[in-house]
Amino acid sequence: MSSEDTDAGEPAKSGFTRFFERYHGDVYRYAVRRLGPDRADDVAAETFGVAWRRYDRLPKDQPLPWLYGVARNVIRTRLRGERRRGEVLSARASADVPGTADTVRQVEERDAALRALDRLSATDRELVMLLAWEGLEPAEAARALGCTTATVRVRLHRARRRIERFLDSSPPACPDRPPPGPATPGPAHVRVPLEEK
Repeated sequence: MSSEDTDAGEPAKSGFTRFFERYHGDVYRYAVRRLGPDRADDVAAETFGVAWRRYDRLPKDQPLPWLYGVARNVIRTRLRGERRRGEVLSARASADVPGTADTVRQVEERDAALRALDRLSATDRELVMLLAWEGLEPAEAARALGCTTATVRVRLHRARRRIERFLDSSPPACPDRPPPGPATPGPAHVRVPLEEK
């Protein structure tokens, strides 16, 4: 290998290093919210492995939605493999941040919102998470999901209506849980703020 070959490879490596440093945290947090911290490192590593191999072809103007799309595919592939092997999967990863003090009401509201989110289809849940948790614009979410912006807007509208219905309906009774006590004054339900951007 000549010194010219080495010099030509350095800018690409340097550019990818900057790219990795800029977006790794976002991809890692994306994976944590879906699989938990135990498997997030592997998902992020595999995602950036794909990015390295396709670095010259990935969209440089908005790479984050593309990275989320790759991470989503990595996660789906891993979950399929785990189901085939019969591994027990967690229905929802805990994304608690250490050191935050929640009141009982905040915990209840978050639990109700997460239960409503879990009742959505996997596709609608992914859309809501991309917009609300990852902070993507509808056009960016469309790119990550491989559909049009119009489709994202329609699906978001329907998902919002479903979430509101789920939050307005009373939770199913649990046989091992005592009946609820007297109602306390306050809002009858929790609204999930999903602003249209």
